[in-house]
Amino acid sequence: MKHTRKPLIITLFSALFATLLVACSSSTLKRDEYVIFFPDSASLSADGNWKLPVHNWVFEKEEGHLSRKFTQKAFEEVLEGLGVSEKQASSPRTRQRLMWFLVDNQRGKQLAVELHGKIEKLNKTAPNGHAYTTLELPAKSIKKRGGWVALKVQDKYQRDFSGEVQLIPEQGVSVISDIDDTIKISEVLDKKALVRNIFAKPYLATPGFPEYYKKLQQQGAYFHYVSASPWQLYPSLKPFMLANYPKGTISLRNFRIKDSSLMRFLQSSQKYKLDTISKIIKRYPKHQFILIGDSGEHDPEVYAEIYSKYPENIKSIQIRVVEGSNMANERFNKLFLKAPKTLWKIYSVPGQ
Repeated sequence: MKHTRKPLIITLFSALFATLLVACSSSTLKRDEYVIFFPDSASLSADGNWKLPVHNWVFEKEEGHLSRKFTQKAFEEVLEGLGVSEKQASSPRTRQRLMWFLVDNQRGKQLAVELHGKIEKLNKTAPNGHAYTTLELPAKSIKKRGGWVALKVQDKYQRDFSGEVQLIPEQGVSVISDIDDTIKISEVLDKKALVRNIFAKPYLATPGFPEYYKKLQQQGAYFHYVSASPWQLYPSLKPFMLANYPKGTISLRNFRIKDSSLMRFLQSSQKYKLDTISKIIKRYPKHQFILIGDSGEHDPEVYAEIYSKYPENIKSIQIRVVEGSNMANERFNKLFLKAPKTLWKIYSVPGQ
């Protein structure tokens, strides 16, 4: 039997083509660069396709870098001045949470991800390392609505960087929930206690809320968690949220010392929450929304304003009473003018 051999030029061309194909479908990540995807939710468009918002963050940890160690030490000294003990400030937990504020954000990084058997290119990252991209997925290719679809980075170093997007149908009930002092003990009104709770102490769920949220989930609700905290806290929040609450989208704020996001961050969180919640309601205009927050800062005012803009979409406004907060009749009588009193539920523990 006679065997034929491919000409050498064809073999070399095939190998080169395969190499280029792999290079073109992989991401521009280096070995010391990492990726985090933030959970988001998709909506059905008029043309029958799913619109999937994808939000990713690319960074280098640089844990051993001398300047990073110096900056971390400076941060620890600041924490001590805010009431965190020296032992707490230098603890592994505090250093781990601080580390996310000290990473080296990577700009201009373009990721290639696998989504439902297809390779998609994401937008390049901005100077803060974040990128926002909207992908499309034919509705007919997804049988189960309300579930999650996975996307995974094509990384030449074979590391597992993956994320999820929830496919939320056109109609349903959604919960928009605050995080600090609503579902997590933060003590926002006591700034020193707040700093300790953010950086030094284990995260604790607010009594009664994990059970209440699981009950709402069993009734078919979808969840959107909105907080004025910075995105750098997400890696620390993620395990706490997964252990205690239903999966859902998480919206936090941009924070970067080097640019204008610092000034925006230092301003009131009311506008941020109004804008973020409005975008969620506009994305799902046929949903009924349960707004859950606390009396510590501005949640009642934000939710009353949201009702005045989208009265047909708001099913309930629920406020957890925070000790030491303003619960005066004068405050809530003004709010009842924007949102009817019958819409409000005010309690210390869900079910009261």
